[in-house]
Amino acid sequence: MFESRRKQSAHTAYRALLWALVLIVATALYLDNSPFVLETDVETAEGMTITREANSDVLIVLDYEAIRNSGPDFEARDFSVAWINLFEQEIGPVSIATPQSLSMKVLEASRVVVLTSSVSDQVPDELLEKLRLHALDGNIIVVERPKGKLRDTFSANGRAGEREGQKLTYLRGLVDPYKQEMMGMPLSTEFVGSTAPRQGATTHLAIDGAPAIYAAPMGDGTAITVDFDFGQQMVALQQGRPSSDYEVDAPEGHTTPKTSALIMAPELHTNPVPYADLLERFIVHGVIGSYTPVPMFWPFPGGANGAIVALHEDTALGDGGGWMLDYETDKNGVSTLLSSVDSGLTASGAAIIQRMGGELGLSWKKEGTPHELLERVGIGEFQPLAQPVGLAAQLDELRETLPVNYVKTARITDSWWDEEWARPFELMAAQDIRVDTSYSPAPGAGYAFGTGFPFLVVNNEGQPLGMRELPVVYPTGVTEGPELAELISQSAAGHHQAITWAVDPEIFADYPDMERFEKWLGVFELAEQQNHIITNVLRFDQFLRSRRAGRIQSRVVRDAQLPRKRRPAPQAGDDAPDEVAEPSPESATLLRITVESKRRGMSITVPAKLDGKGFHLAKKGVNRIAGELVSGDVETLPAGLVGYKFRRIPLDAGFNTIDVYYR
Repeated sequence: MFESRRKQSAHTAYRALLWALVLIVATALYLDNSPFVLETDVETAEGMTITREANSDVLIVLDYEAIRNSGPDFEARDFSVAWINLFEQEIGPVSIATPQSLSMKVLEASRVVVLTSSVSDQVPDELLEKLRLHALDGNIIVVERPKGKLRDTFSANGRAGEREGQKLTYLRGLVDPYKQEMMGMPLSTEFVGSTAPRQGATTHLAIDGAPAIYAAPMGDGTAITVDFDFGQQMVALQQGRPSSDYEVDAPEGHTTPKTSALIMAPELHTNPVPYADLLERFIVHGVIGSYTPVPMFWPFPGGANGAIVALHEDTALGDGGGWMLDYETDKNGVSTLLSSVDSGLTASGAAIIQRMGGELGLSWKKEGTPHELLERVGIGEFQPLAQPVGLAAQLDELRETLPVNYVKTARITDSWWDEEWARPFELMAAQDIRVDTSYSPAPGAGYAFGTGFPFLVVNNEGQPLGMRELPVVYPTGVTEGPELAELISQSAAGHHQAITWAVDPEIFADYPDMERFEKWLGVFELAEQQNHIITNVLRFDQFLRSRRAGRIQSRVVRDAQLPRKRRPAPQAGDDAPDEVAEPSPESATLLRITVESKRRGMSITVPAKLDGKGFHLAKKGVNRIAGELVSGDVETLPAGLVGYKFRRIPLDAGFNTIDVYYR
């Protein structure tokens, strides 16, 4: 009996051991197929402080510490940095100062001074008086949601308080179709109401029937008030609107969101209107430009009507991923190929793509997404653990393949993103990525993020990260929204856009479709007809950087004398004729511009009218003839931007002095 019990106990021990072994084996097999993923430390970038004493007509004043201390939630965060993006995109060079770094030299040289909401309640009395005198002297002061003495000096009383904006109800001077387009812009902003208007003020934009942008005369100058949260509206439109605590919702069945989850409003998913750019251009040319001329660098090289930024993402073809570049170079175009590190790209293949003018960037298989790359960890064949291959490691591996030692463009594979609104930008900025192209409206097409241009991104504290996002406008596999031909035509007609066009090389390799292939080739012909360049991300970014690094300073001279017309004097004997000047008693308004162009192919635009007078002529350079200073005539070309009319002046590389006369 006792022996039976001992046998039973032994059998129980054996069964327990057997089941333990089974469990261990099962666990090992499970971990071998589904390893435990370790967390890794990654480098993220902090926000940066941008200040700059540029040779520019425009000065922006903002306080980074006040921005950092605002919030903390998204709706209460101060996004004054959006003003930097506005003027860099629409004009080019701009001076940027904080209240501590602002010098009187820069202030006095600026014809337009913008006081953002971050400094709305902290302008010292001494500076306030200088700003008031600056306006009286004929300059423009722009204030955003001012408070205290700043409001008393420049704006309406603001006693009705802040209200959430529902819709635009009035736009002054913007012509159709752009006026009707902009009236449909969804809002994510608050505006300040007043119980009485500013004396003599002219309303330029109204929200829910209340003046939200208005201008009042001050001596020879003008005070312009932007009484809504411009920064909030622009950041929500372009960088996307997260939850109050900066989280982004993932689609059902996933733990990670796609960039389409960032789109501010549902109606933007297939939106054909670049609302953010339209608002920026309205403020610069429709509001500020109503009171003073604002010369700007034309936004595309060679005076093109627009740019198509060609983008290809490859995770499988390797060297074959660059086959589209053969056709593109035949059509005077180039593109960016974003290759993943496991695509099979070789050093020789990368060198060929580079020699043909293509740019190579990274298709980043980000951790936490369905495409993440994992490095197994264990002993021998047993590897139950895995460590994500981070951005830094993927960039290092790609750089080893490239003929150059830099990668400036990236995209998260298949437009996946992160649960944290700004975290991917912080990771990329830490690795010196200059432009990301992850944002996409797929499966639709259009300006889902309000712009086709690369915009400056910020972190959760409203601080700039020193890199830009270039949203895809026409992605691979479009199933709804405007056609690419329609977007190009609208751009040529007046929107003048950058249109990022993504076509994955695999779509032709896996499913040969001659109709689709012919349609792809037809875009090059359409681009030529509509005067759009086809370029890559790196080249377009380099052009825009040159634009921002240039110089534009101007001044207006009223009652200037028109240049004298010159004719040869009558010949006397064999002596060569001396030139003599015909009298020109007629006066004009003169816009004198000093420009530094950092590269060839740049041009500036000036308004077609000034002080109610039409453009007469432009002269460039100064020479002395017969004791008088004279300059040569300059060819100018008509140009338009969302209904505003300009004259475009091609520039030589280097310094240019241009006199533009209106009569």
